[in-house]
Amino acid sequence: MIIFSFYFLFLIHLINGQQGIYNMFMPDLPPLHPRVPSSSNSLLTRETHTFTTRSFTKINLSGGPFNVKLYHNTNSNDNYTSVEVEAEQSLHKLISIDIIQNDILTIRMVENLNINNNHTNITLIIIYRELTELYIDGLINVQCVNQIQTHMFRLHHRGTGSIKLKLHVNILDAYLHSIGRIKLCGQVNDDAILKSLGVGDVDCRNLLTKKINVISSGIGNIYITAIDEINITLSGIGTVYYSGPLKQQIKTGLGNIMEMPINDQQIFNQDLD
Repeated sequence: MIIFSFYFLFLIHLINGQQGIYNMFMPDLPPLHPRVPSSSNSLLTRETHTFTTRSFTKINLSGGPFNVKLYHNTNSNDNYTSVEVEAEQSLHKLISIDIIQNDILTIRMVENLNINNNHTNITLIIIYRELTELYIDGLINVQCVNQIQTHMFRLHHRGTGSIKLKLHVNILDAYLHSIGRIKLCGQVNDDAILKSLGVGDVDCRNLLTKKINVISSGIGNIYITAIDEINITLSGIGTVYYSGPLKQQIKTGLGNIMEMPINDQQIFNQDLD
């Protein structure tokens, strides 16, 4: 009972602390700060930022609100990379796009700016040649147009929003301290590490891994699949559903570790919804 009360108080504290973030999803919540007005009737315009002398292999997204689409340029004879921004004309100058430390593409809103998230539509289409790391921190939705193909891929998500990624990698290292649903599909040829500390479901039913280690201390359900080995450490609220050989399980929280029902397993590698 004491443990349950602790988690309940933690959840209330987390929700209260993120009230401003929830305004995007729950328009009836009053804003915490004055906002820059944005008219839903304003015309959207497109601006393209190309990179001819600089390249990147990592992407850092912060602030928002952004709707992001990732496109992998697989043409070996074409090194074209770019960021296309679709937004109201008045918002373009408020979006900072730069490459730092020689290989990190950073996209963020100007600091100390409060935008009316209920009526703001900013779409980013990022064309990249190689992507090894994706860092997300803000009101951001991300989805892939095609597969992310690389040796090792790191996903670090501390934001709010839905994430839908298609992967074809050898090693996956995912750290999820976020609010919102996460869906991964494709395959990990070797090892996958999944650390979940956030709020929301993590759906990896269509992510076929060889070996996966899961550390869950968040709130929400996790679905995983592996061929050779599964290791689960659970200290949070929710259930970890697995399909494959379970080698080790450690449970100290209020959640459960359960084998995935047959009728709940999906066809591997199907496209994201």
